[in-house]
Amino acid sequence: MKEIITTPQFWAIIIPALVGIWTFKKAKESERESEWRKEKLKLYLNFVTALSGITDSEISDEGEINFAKSCNDLHALAPANVLNALHAYQDKIRISNENPSIALKQKSLDLLLYEMRKDLKIKPPDKVEEFSMQLWSSGKKRK
Repeated sequence: MKEIITTPQFWAIIIPALVGIWTFKKAKESERESEWRKEKLKLYLNFVTALSGITDSEISDEGEINFAKSCNDLHALAPANVLNALHAYQDKIRISNENPSIALKQKSLDLLLYEMRKDLKIKPPDKVEEFSMQLWSSGKKRK
């Protein structure tokens, strides 16, 4: 056995085989990561779309229902830092909040979107203190 391991033919077979296995493993990991990021991107874009349904000018029962579903969906794939930021945002916008603050609401929304972008590994990476999210609405009231 010892003489087999020391032969050049043995190493000529083993090294490429190990490199092939390692390359295959890395390719599969990359493929899985890519699919995971696509799913998260869909989830996060759905959330941002749902945000539009709860803006002051466009709020509706349907918008609130979609927003609630979108928030709940985030719990399926989002990491803890995104969920913590989501919960902080929900605390700021909930009807039972006795001390509503537009500035705190905006700051928590900024942090939530920052955490989502960080999770998606957006390049170049944002700096939390410089990131700001502006939510646009059509300005038209729903009937």
